[in-house]
Amino acid sequence: MIPTDHVYLRTKNVTVGTFRCPTRHPDFHYSGPTGGYLIVFPRTSVTITHVGKSSVLTDPNLVMFYNKGQEYFRDKVSEEGDVCEWFSFPYETVQQALKLIDPEVEAHEKRPFRFTHGPGDPNIYFQQRLLVQHIRQAEELDLFYLEEQLLTLLKQVIERSYQARYGRTASCKEPTLAERKELVQQVKGILVTRFQESLSINQIAQEVHSSPYHLCRIFRQITGLTIHNYLNRIRLHHSLDYLSQPNQSISDMSYELGFSSHSHFTAAFRRVFTLSPSEYRKRATMPHQPLLALM
Repeated sequence: MIPTDHVYLRTKNVTVGTFRCPTRHPDFHYSGPTGGYLIVFPRTSVTITHVGKSSVLTDPNLVMFYNKGQEYFRDKVSEEGDVCEWFSFPYETVQQALKLIDPEVEAHEKRPFRFTHGPGDPNIYFQQRLLVQHIRQAEELDLFYLEEQLLTLLKQVIERSYQARYGRTASCKEPTLAERKELVQQVKGILVTRFQESLSINQIAQEVHSSPYHLCRIFRQITGLTIHNYLNRIRLHHSLDYLSQPNQSISDMSYELGFSSHSHFTAAFRRVFTLSPSEYRKRATMPHQPLLALM
């Protein structure tokens, strides 16, 4: 039989996979306990029964939650079987995400998800499908970008579910504004002085004595940007100086600036400045020619 699970990305912060289980598969009714802490986005409808819980009829308007080791049973609704995308996070990350909303999460050791499912959101569903599609098809993956996006996905799913169930999105004491600003300042100090390095979320979080989840959330809260976007903007601003040197290879420059590839640099440059690096170089080296029309 065709394998039911396929893992497309595995890092310290998240694992991403798809699940495809036809109704005729021998593991359709019972596929064993879960191997991690999962949020699952169903594409099709099946009936899922967590041991000791009521049955849930899944569909794309729901998000399913699984604690590690959760046993459950699956029953057929249609011949489509069970098709879904899933995201697995470390226990510590899930606990941190929940603790901001659920002060009792620490009392439920190793079982942080207190309910089996929550309401879906069209925008979240759309974004997770795009992320999985990118992970499956891209020739090169920017892990910094992906991890930050996936940690944000976890935050959004949890907030949406608690808001719908309990009418709240936060109940625990947040760090003070001064504490958050100080943390962001420390991160900015790393980014502006070491933008040429191949930095990772884990590395930065360790240096500022934070967790990746907490760091990504606070940085975006204070600056309005993800850490990845902030870092790329610094690199791109410096690239304008590099591009004014006509003899320097754009490919070599990409790596010097800390980009993982020439194509990543070009795509980021075009996204921010609306033209390619080579087009900018032509304009920048053209005498007596304004680069852009100022409004």
